[in-house]
Amino acid sequence: MTTQTYLRRNNTMPTSLRLGTRHQSTILQDANNSGPMPWPEPYQFSIPFSTKHLDGYFFTYQPRINTSTAEKETEVILRVHQEWFDRGGCQVRDGALSVDGGPVLSVVFPEAEPRRLLNLAAIVSIGYIQDDWASQEIVCNRSNHGDKESNMKKFGAIINQMKSKAITEMLENDSSLISVTQIFGARETRSLESQDLHLVEFQGLDHYLEEKYLTDTWSRLPSILPYVYDINLSKDQLARYSDLIRLTAKMNTLIKDISSAERDWSSHISQNKLGVPVSAVYIMMQTQDVTIAQAKKLVERKCLELEQQFSRLSWELLDNTEHMIQEEAARYISALHHLVAGELSWHAGSNRYRIEPSDPFYPKSEYKLNDFPQDTRGLANSVQAEWSGYESMSNSPILSGTALGSSRSRSINGFRDVRASGFNENSTAYESDIWLEQSGRLSEETVLKPFEYLLSLQTKKISSQAIQALDFWYNLPRRSLDIISSVVDMLHSSSSILDDIEGTPSTKQGAPSAPMVFGTPRAVNTANYLFVKCLQEIQKLPHSLSAVEIFTDEMANINIGRGYNTQWTFRSATPLERDYIKMVDGKTGSLFRLAARLMKAEATQNKDLNVDGLVTLMSRYFQIRDDHQSLASMAPGDPSGLDEGKYSLALIHSLNNSNLNDREQLESLLLLRNRQGKLFPEQKSLVMKIFARTGSMGYTVKVMERLENEIERRLEGLEGTIIGAERNWTMRAIMEYLRVGRS
Repeated sequence: MTTQTYLRRNNTMPTSLRLGTRHQSTILQDANNSGPMPWPEPYQFSIPFSTKHLDGYFFTYQPRINTSTAEKETEVILRVHQEWFDRGGCQVRDGALSVDGGPVLSVVFPEAEPRRLLNLAAIVSIGYIQDDWASQEIVCNRSNHGDKESNMKKFGAIINQMKSKAITEMLENDSSLISVTQIFGARETRSLESQDLHLVEFQGLDHYLEEKYLTDTWSRLPSILPYVYDINLSKDQLARYSDLIRLTAKMNTLIKDISSAERDWSSHISQNKLGVPVSAVYIMMQTQDVTIAQAKKLVERKCLELEQQFSRLSWELLDNTEHMIQEEAARYISALHHLVAGELSWHAGSNRYRIEPSDPFYPKSEYKLNDFPQDTRGLANSVQAEWSGYESMSNSPILSGTALGSSRSRSINGFRDVRASGFNENSTAYESDIWLEQSGRLSEETVLKPFEYLLSLQTKKISSQAIQALDFWYNLPRRSLDIISSVVDMLHSSSSILDDIEGTPSTKQGAPSAPMVFGTPRAVNTANYLFVKCLQEIQKLPHSLSAVEIFTDEMANINIGRGYNTQWTFRSATPLERDYIKMVDGKTGSLFRLAARLMKAEATQNKDLNVDGLVTLMSRYFQIRDDHQSLASMAPGDPSGLDEGKYSLALIHSLNNSNLNDREQLESLLLLRNRQGKLFPEQKSLVMKIFARTGSMGYTVKVMERLENEIERRLEGLEGTIIGAERNWTMRAIMEYLRVGRS
């Protein structure tokens, strides 16, 4: 490798090297500037990683390893695995530590700042265990195997505690990690989404890579780079390199598929699945009719083509980058290439994705698909096994059949295709006798489209995280927990749809709201239907009588709370703070209390533990924080929270504590908002100026701080009532995340 001549970016000496004149430097790798982009400064933390003993390494870019972190990261990985076993976990595949490839973060982030990199070591290591759980590849000895479903739930609870503890400690050590924790918080959801890919009919390797990019957690890995490398580029500047990130993710996918090809087949067959594994290798085998060894070589060639594309695009983008940020951009681009090189060297030296040739389903290198070993038990129940396997992992088992599709007869817009059943197009309706036949029910698929759309937006799921936290205390049966989780998800979506209709916002998480996509009448119908589905599911709980009573009680509270909120907005009538709290306890708190009360009724332990007071305070905090964020975190002069038409704590405080002139202006603006449907930026700016004069935003923060302290006190009190139990790290992670986020 050529030695670089860049000076350290924080060096006080003037640098004679400028990226705009690359010909002056050894950064020029070839005449076409198409080779790998080197690290634009002297290497400080890493050394070249030898690939002589790595048979599977084929990239042109030499990998490196962060010698400042490798040993300490290894210690963290071993400590995480020891904690997993101490908590009752079973054997897992090789985790974040590669036998010959080193610890994963030190290899994929070779020049990362050591302290920052080590902040991520525990959560990444736990992530590998979680992947084993999500793919149901956790292995137990016969002595402690027990019921698989019970064990999977138990292991999920252990992982959740460990992950929550790690996230809490990360945020306590460095609050800037909040954006990074979001990536790992979404890991489970995206892992579950990737299970859907076996239903896709891929048109080729490129189609597969695009679909995989949308569901693969590792596609988010490059977003960690600004933190670990302390790269100072804005979001808009980073967005310019989205095509490079896409190429990085695709190469990572191909690397993993090559490494895991044999294991993928064994896992696929042993789990009684139909077809072939979802993998680039098997797509090549199907489309090219080649052996597994030949397919891996073809995928390797595709990976090298992507690397060449990456290099060419890197130089093109750098040429078009402003002079002032070129060196920072070069660090980011080079870090991306180091990441891919590290991924390949780590996988080439890891046993995580391999199996021994002695495995009964091991495919030999000369095998084509027809030669592959099959499960001698047969596949008679494969379809049912595959659906039940998905449902056991899903947070919404109620909808899995409808949402994913099945081998049942297809429908068009929710109606059965009558021609498929022998309908004569030339016959009259009378002659067909359809009016005399017993008709079936229409599919609910059309009605649920707005709900599925909301789920696709991945809106915040504090309520579902709270359910996981409460289950640490109550330990529900898996089926009861699934039902309650699904009910809360549906109610959250139903409330969200109605909020959008009543508040008329045009966007949700940066996308059009459900009413804006499907229309108000259809959205209202979906919201109402979700209430019905919730009641149907509640009745399936073992303690259904008490569950129905709890459900109707809290549903009344929700609708009364929403009614008051709507009335205040419609009449522009300012409520007292005490009345506002009651409204929040109904509209928002009922959803939290519903989950808590249902879980208490279904609990297998700590049945006398009453958490209503805690979750009510948490719901108040969540609502006040949510309103505050919509005002404080948007673009100056355009806080979208003022368009939603609802009274926030800041608005109530300002109206009740402003002088006559400011109060009259605020009240006039509220009336105009009702007439216009929104406020213009200049009007919003005036509102925020009045808030500043009354100190209403600061007052809201003080209320949140008081709530934080009281929630902490009550949480400690509940933890103290359970003898021998550790802290509820999931609940603490929720509060730490919210606390840091509102700061």
